[in-house]
Amino acid sequence: MFRIKELQKKKQEQQKQAEAAANPTNGTAPAAEGETPATDVKRQNSNDLKEIRRQKSKDSYFSLKTKQSSETGSTKRANPAELRAQKDIDEMEVPTGCKVNFKDTNDILNFTLDITPTDGLYQGATFHFTINIPTTYPYDPPKVHCDTLVYHPNIDLEGHVCLNILRQDWMPVLNIGTVIFGLMTLFLEPNPDDPLNKEAAQLMIDNRKSFEANVKQSLRGGYIAGRTFPKLL
Repeated sequence: MFRIKELQKKKQEQQKQAEAAANPTNGTAPAAEGETPATDVKRQNSNDLKEIRRQKSKDSYFSLKTKQSSETGSTKRANPAELRAQKDIDEMEVPTGCKVNFKDTNDILNFTLDITPTDGLYQGATFHFTINIPTTYPYDPPKVHCDTLVYHPNIDLEGHVCLNILRQDWMPVLNIGTVIFGLMTLFLEPNPDDPLNKEAAQLMIDNRKSFEANVKQSLRGGYIAGRTFPKLL
């Protein structure tokens, strides 16, 4: 009787050892039927990779939305004067003999203008202007300064320009192109009736030939009315 119980106990121990050898999981959950532990690890790695890709995609989306929001905000904050000036420049037809120069392409409110008259007393000479667009544009006109010393009834020796549309006749419907055209007109047809250089204007009224002689002499670098003018021809 004792011998039979001993044999049964030994047989049970052999069965447990056989089951342990067939499933060596060391306490981990058994693999699904048809899967090996290596297959299970591979599937877990694939799931982790998908999660990483999903998170990166999510981060990229929010980064793009933030950038778009920032760009939209910048557009909303754009100065109205800049928007109007950009429209003027896009639609502008620069007259022959005029050249617009931007020192900074990101700053369209400040630029220079070179005018080389194609006719009249000042023909062939080049005059340099600085133009500044105020932040109140187009309700206020551009500010214009002549950087070239010139003998002219409508431009004084300090470079101030007398042009009606830059003062009392300015209207918001006018634009940068209108100003450039008006400046060119001053050289083609000087106006002695609205002067800044009163001596030159009076001479133009009283003695046209003497006025024209002074203009020619000034463009050749002559000395007139106590000033030496730059040689432009």
